[in-house]
Amino acid sequence: MTATELARQTVPEPRTDRDPGTELRAELVVARAAAAARSGDLDAALRELDRYDDDPAVTRHRDVTDLRARVHAQRGELAEAERCWRQLLDEHPRDESAAAGLARVRRFRRRGPAAALGRARHRLRPAVAVVLCAGAVTAATWGLATRLPSGTGEPRSDSAAVARAAEQDVRQELTEERERAAAEAEDRRTKALDALALEVRTPGTRVERHEDSVEVVFDQGLFSEAAELTDTGAARLALLGERLAGRQQLRVEVLGHIAQVPDAPASGGSVTSLWRAMAAARALSDASGRPLTGFSVASAEQRDAPHDTDAANRTVTVLLTPQTAP
Repeated sequence: MTATELARQTVPEPRTDRDPGTELRAELVVARAAAAARSGDLDAALRELDRYDDDPAVTRHRDVTDLRARVHAQRGELAEAERCWRQLLDEHPRDESAAAGLARVRRFRRRGPAAALGRARHRLRPAVAVVLCAGAVTAATWGLATRLPSGTGEPRSDSAAVARAAEQDVRQELTEERERAAAEAEDRRTKALDALALEVRTPGTRVERHEDSVEVVFDQGLFSEAAELTDTGAARLALLGERLAGRQQLRVEVLGHIAQVPDAPASGGSVTSLWRAMAAARALSDASGRPLTGFSVASAEQRDAPHDTDAANRTVTVLLTPQTAP
């Protein structure tokens, strides 16, 4: 038996009079945090563990500290996990869970990515691969099963009910949080589209707001024949290009059109319409300062011609899709 093991056997556990209110809050915190962790949201688990950050009796509670260490270990934050378990051992020298956790940290460091990297410095690629796999190894190594409430030999009859209720609450809160995040993202997307539709509206164009994009349709044809821009067409494209200047988070697609030809196929595009899209993209690039590679070009389907007359269909349409932050 080592001196450390002997010391742990002879040092008595500190005796404290447990406050029932503190015990209940700690039990609820552990149940809610464990439920969040089981759902895969470790950030939410840590937030639950810090729910009573103004009450040290709860945040430093034996079970709360142990679960906090486990969550940090699951996240790969071994230094923080070790700190929590050492704190737990300082206050409860015979805590088996903390001792086991520290032992696993030591074993992981001897066998884990850092050790592998040290043993294989001359083999860079394999070592890097091991390091990149650290998250997967960590996730497989650390369990988040919670122990019985400290100081009990058997589960209390109401513990399971408390845990189930807490888990239901956490799952509901996580669902509501995801729904709020989705609604906020949709609101940002809608506002970005509305603002874009207003800002790219220029004389001689019609702006159509779609579900996830804005389409700019020119009222008149931009080309005299083939891919030759008219003076008016060049001016219209230059004006739109100026409105696109500085917009990095924007996908710009230019679709070329052609006059409808009798007996021609209604789909498949054409070489002429593709040339027109390329010519328009160059004009937009020159006016906006956006590199030509920042535009995508394509031939529109003949059946998607924006106008009823041949002259007006010697044109392009520009599809703008904002890339909003998640």
